[in-house]
Amino acid sequence: MKKQDKRNWPKAVIQILSFLLIPGLFEAQFSAVGTIISAVYQGTVSWERIRYSVWMVLATVPAVIIVGRFFCGYFCSFGAVQDFLWFAGNKLKKRFRKAGAKNLHSNSKKSGRNVPTGWIKYGVLLFWAVFVWSGMIKWNIAGPWQVFGQYSSIGHWPGVKPMFSIGGALILVIFVGSVLIQRFFCRYLCPMGAIYSLISRCTLLKIVKPRSKCGSCRLCTAKCTMGIDLTEKEQTAGGECIGCGVCINGCLKNNAHWKYRYSVWIGVGVTCLTIAASQFLIRSESGSVGKTAGDAAIDTAEQNLDSRFQDGTYSGSGEGYRGTVTVSVKVEQGTITGLTIENAEDDQTYLDRAKSGIFSEIMKKQSAEEIDTVSGATYSSKGLIEATQNALKEAAGDENTVQENTASESTDTTEEKQAFLDAGRFHDLKDGICTGTADAFRGDVEVQVTVENQKVTDISILPTATPRNTFSVQRLT
Repeated sequence: MKKQDKRNWPKAVIQILSFLLIPGLFEAQFSAVGTIISAVYQGTVSWERIRYSVWMVLATVPAVIIVGRFFCGYFCSFGAVQDFLWFAGNKLKKRFRKAGAKNLHSNSKKSGRNVPTGWIKYGVLLFWAVFVWSGMIKWNIAGPWQVFGQYSSIGHWPGVKPMFSIGGALILVIFVGSVLIQRFFCRYLCPMGAIYSLISRCTLLKIVKPRSKCGSCRLCTAKCTMGIDLTEKEQTAGGECIGCGVCINGCLKNNAHWKYRYSVWIGVGVTCLTIAASQFLIRSESGSVGKTAGDAAIDTAEQNLDSRFQDGTYSGSGEGYRGTVTVSVKVEQGTITGLTIENAEDDQTYLDRAKSGIFSEIMKKQSAEEIDTVSGATYSSKGLIEATQNALKEAAGDENTVQENTASESTDTTEEKQAFLDAGRFHDLKDGICTGTADAFRGDVEVQVTVENQKVTDISILPTATPRNTFSVQRLT
């Protein structure tokens, strides 16, 4: 008999590496799908809004369609944890595990599907698609995936607070279920697994098992990670199959095998390529957010006659997914022209996801008010929005703040004005205070001139729609 544990060591290595490098990718896929569907519901589909989600979906969907669910079997960190819990349960000799699995699983020999519990995940997917993504239900509760994400990054410990939540309670239920039933969440609850199952029906890579060469052992069915009844099947491809190969390793007659010799490496390789391509596009897209949003900000500035921001660079902090996030806001000519994350304790995956949508919207609207959070990165989104709002409060802040941020400009303006007054260009003027108006960059600018002893003694710019610090007094020529 083949030793399954030796044959599956590549899978274990890939799972460990994936857990260290891309622990949140499984959740990001579902959130990206939600963002796209929400945009369709709201009639706000635009490349600017969904581009990050499109690149994220490209990490797995093309590979699942072409080669099958290798992402689920080899790369999903949530699946890896379930595999570990199942392995630990076996080692601890959980006697009630087998009885529980048989009773709950209820395989159907005819259909090869889980009846009826295997369809629960499709109900979960339908709930999100119809009620949550449509906006009918405001869902701001951290789910089990989000809680898992807070504990999955190396070097960060969020404490026990996340576990005292609905998501924390659900993840405990899932973990207990995973000890009793192999891949409990994947079989019965995973909404992204439901999507993968639907789109992988015509995958190119298949496991074949000629029935004429089968005995009566049914080991392939007994060992199947996803509980698929393989007894009456000549082959299995896509659908519930995650390509783990446990059925092949457990076959006493070497009857079950991949249709193509290097199917596992082809499947893993294609999935690696799509993940790498997706991450490259996301990084590139994140780098271009400032430029794209900056162009939109200029267009908005041309129409905005009520700018209240003082030129300068301002910082603000907010509470993100894992901790404090600090955002730097650059204001030029009264317009937000740059947004930069200075420091963050958040997970980079969630930050990138939130940054793409949040920063673009803020620069387009020239405001951090009424900005929608990014699906799947709700807490990171809130942190970025809060940090930007706090920075903009300084940009539009009180007199003390304005004086601190415009001290150099004020000094320069005072020196220029004094030089202009000392030049003595005006003579025989009537004493008094006069005002004059002229068209400027954002509208009319009103100037107040004070004349004492027939000489100009002061020139002041009265409050107008144009930011004060965009002007300096110029000498007459």
